[in-house]
Amino acid sequence: MKKTPKKILDKARILFNREGVNNVRLQDIANLAAISSGNLSYHFKTKKELIRALLQQLQTTSKEMRAVNMSYLEREDYLSITRNFLRFQIGHRFFYRDILDLISLVPKSKELYESQMNQVISFTKNGMYLAVGKGLWKPESHDGSFQYFAKNIWAILNAWLIEREVFGEDQVSMEQVMRAIWEFHYPYFTEKGKNAYLNIKDQIPKIVQNEMALTN
Repeated sequence: MKKTPKKILDKARILFNREGVNNVRLQDIANLAAISSGNLSYHFKTKKELIRALLQQLQTTSKEMRAVNMSYLEREDYLSITRNFLRFQIGHRFFYRDILDLISLVPKSKELYESQMNQVISFTKNGMYLAVGKGLWKPESHDGSFQYFAKNIWAILNAWLIEREVFGEDQVSMEQVMRAIWEFHYPYFTEKGKNAYLNIKDQIPKIVQNEMALTN
């Protein structure tokens, strides 16, 4: 992607995250990008067109993240997987928070949202089956139980973003949601898995501290 369109999309994402999709005008994006409204409209004639391009960018970034997370999964680096997805969510929180507004503007947003949901559920389930094979997780107790577990992980990942918007990141931190996710896993661990869990639990503060250092 050329420099100016990329800058426009980056600034649009910042404003959408901060102000909400419906509260941002094209002029606001042009101002933040330090370009004229005419220059912006040359690249994106309407807000809908800009949103479509931004969602395409989100899809590409998501695909890249999944490839990285697969390598982490193979190395049993579960905390890095969690951190990567939370980082992705924070960076694209407008998509999760304003999805109903996005669907009304760009109906295909619904397909992307469903795709994101199914990818997280599928990735979580695959990770669980691998953990069973490694002796970290108990086998599936009945048909469909892993599916419901994975859907609940998706629910946690979505709910924490709303809590963060309402109460602020100081009260709803990345560390808290990482702990919530891994506490939810605890009843399913074998004895070997519980030992791994204790190691994960000890690493969470350091992972979060390193993440904050990168963003400051």
